[in-house]
Amino acid sequence: MPPDESATPTTTSRLRIRPRHCDAQAVVHASRYYEFFEDAFLDWLDDHMGGYRRLREEDALDLVIVASGCDYHGPARLDDELTIESLLQKRGRTSMTMRFTVRHGPDVVAIGHATYVAVRAGEPTPLPR
Repeated sequence: MPPDESATPTTTSRLRIRPRHCDAQAVVHASRYYEFFEDAFLDWLDDHMGGYRRLREEDALDLVIVASGCDYHGPARLDDELTIESLLQKRGRTSMTMRFTVRHGPDVVAIGHATYVAVRAGEPTPLPR
């Protein structure tokens, strides 16, 4: 049975496409989506885990990406207003996998994923609650 996504912590981020995101044809370069995912993940951490700074300073841990990917569904262009939904897809003892859905209006532009492992002093450590 699939997980109940309505009970899964999500955050929606917004982004306006700037010239620095685009290639010469004013289309977002594929590599930029990973930056968008990271920014959206930081928003998710703020909403659901007290923020990245708290993890680093209070819990003395960092989150390291061990796997990531992106499926592209259509182009995003200069001045487009995008939304990025960050969804906790899976949580383990020391790792968490996020899914990022990028939309321009109702259209899905890209779907990405990243798996993060919590580390302290270079070793995997349990995620905080």
